[in-house]
Amino acid sequence: MAQARPLGVSAPAWQPPRRIDAIDFWLRSRLLASAHALREALRPSARRWHGGTHALADAPVLAQYRTALWSDGRADEFPLVAGKVQNLRMARHAFDAIEVPAGEVLSFWRQLGRPSAWRGFVQGRELRGGCVVPTLAGGLCQLSNALATVAARAGLELVERHGHTARIEHAAGAADDAVDATVFWNYVDLKLRARHAWRLEVELTDGELVLRIRARSPITMPAMPIALRQAREEGVGGALPLARGCLSCDQTACFRHRPPLSPSAARQGRTAVLLDAWTPEFARYLGAHHADADRMQPVPLRLAFWRARSATGWHREAAAEGSVSVQSPWWASLRRAVWQRLWARHAGRRQGSLIDGQRWLALAFAARLKPEHTQLVIDQALLPHLQRIGALDGRRVTVLASALPMAEIERRLDAAARRWPDDATLRDFRADPALVQAEAAALARAATVVTPHADIAAHLAALVPQATSLQLDWVQPAARAVAASGDAPPLIVFAASALARKGARELAAALQGWPCRLRVLGSPSDDAQLWRGIGSVEYMHWRGDGLAGACVVVLPAHVEHAPRALLRALAAGVPVVASGACGLARSPGLREVAAGNVEGLREALRNACGADGNKNIESVS
Repeated sequence: MAQARPLGVSAPAWQPPRRIDAIDFWLRSRLLASAHALREALRPSARRWHGGTHALADAPVLAQYRTALWSDGRADEFPLVAGKVQNLRMARHAFDAIEVPAGEVLSFWRQLGRPSAWRGFVQGRELRGGCVVPTLAGGLCQLSNALATVAARAGLELVERHGHTARIEHAAGAADDAVDATVFWNYVDLKLRARHAWRLEVELTDGELVLRIRARSPITMPAMPIALRQAREEGVGGALPLARGCLSCDQTACFRHRPPLSPSAARQGRTAVLLDAWTPEFARYLGAHHADADRMQPVPLRLAFWRARSATGWHREAAAEGSVSVQSPWWASLRRAVWQRLWARHAGRRQGSLIDGQRWLALAFAARLKPEHTQLVIDQALLPHLQRIGALDGRRVTVLASALPMAEIERRLDAAARRWPDDATLRDFRADPALVQAEAAALARAATVVTPHADIAAHLAALVPQATSLQLDWVQPAARAVAASGDAPPLIVFAASALARKGARELAAALQGWPCRLRVLGSPSDDAQLWRGIGSVEYMHWRGDGLAGACVVVLPAHVEHAPRALLRALAAGVPVVASGACGLARSPGLREVAAGNVEGLREALRNACGADGNKNIESVS
């Protein structure tokens, strides 16, 4: 926001502001804002347009405008620039994807509403009397400037527009056709209109504010008023005086003067790490690359029984590092733990409860992010929820990729369901399409993707080619060597619960007619006939030493993101037969098969049981 200057009036030379002038401006602005509010209440000049309609979503782009987010302002005024970006982040939701009917007016303030602290707006920059002063919701003029410029490019009519009183030092070079348009609540407004219906799209990348206007028909703007052309030429040509910044000005006697910020407050951005579950691979990566980052992670509550050990791992790492700033949202962690425990034994609802918990955790983390957090390192499970609330806008994103995208998981499960149509577990859960779309949009903006999983790395490298891909080495656990039992028939260990998505159907088919013993490390299947025809089957329920006496460990999964049991088997020297979905490519001792290939699985198992300590990788397609 900024103080407006009448069109055609040259800007006066800068003079140190006086307190009496500030009081006079405060009184006049409150009077004008009240009068404008009363006038709009009695006879509104514009409506508020809501997003969610998609009638023009595929219409041609008439105009686009890009402007840098972080390159304007002095280095020692970075906190105000960060506050500006935060305010743009909050304002984007009001303008993105709105569609304005033909002949109707879009008002900046009617669309945005009153920017207040309770809505998430923070201290940003405002031009006032030739000074850059800290103000709540400051910096929204970058959005109004961009909106006026893209509207002029698209041929819209500028019904109301006001110019700034000064320019900012080190601002990024303005385009030749850039339009200067300031706003000040609520009487200094920007209003647009067109003869045809049009759609506005607003996007914040990690470094730019991008606006697009779409419409079915070209929009012809009336002749531009002479005063507007003169004002544009004056603003772009640099005739405006240079504004002084309260954080960098040498006028210490001025009543608006602010002391210089500490180096820690003025540093150019901070990194926040947002975690959901602990893995040794990501812990090693964070220790090497983001040791001084602010860390947010769930509380290690015992109620979260299957995640308690993982969460404790993060806290153990943080305590050992000492200097790591850790924030843990207690209420979100407790709520998630109780919810997941409630639905743990409901197969069709368990995955939904996990997504609910991830959403609550993401919202709690987003509330703790500060404007100075310019880079986020995010657990993939939190991505779609942060994308939907706009927490990724204007920030550089590094993804800790612990799973395939939800769209790819569903594609693979659908393919398996066509192969085994009688198994309901392959279709017992599908994510909300809006959540799947949000995850895809979040991954598309990733700057770096980090994962130890070979299958995930290959898929994301093709899906997000612009991102830097970093594949980590798996951390193998310490394990004693295990020798195969000499008893016949051979013992085959299935390294999962008896679920179709883990390849239980393919394994049952591959073992038919072959004398062997089967040990399932997890829990039984709901299908009592799954292992029919196989002589001896035992279930470990994830207790005890499941590798003892194993001839081979097998996991022909369609989806497997955390192959910890396979890593333990490899560390113990037990041959492993697994699908490429397990992500262990290039691991010594692994025989890899294609998911769903029963004949290839049978051959690999028999070769593994008959091989004398051969640990070389074989591929059966």
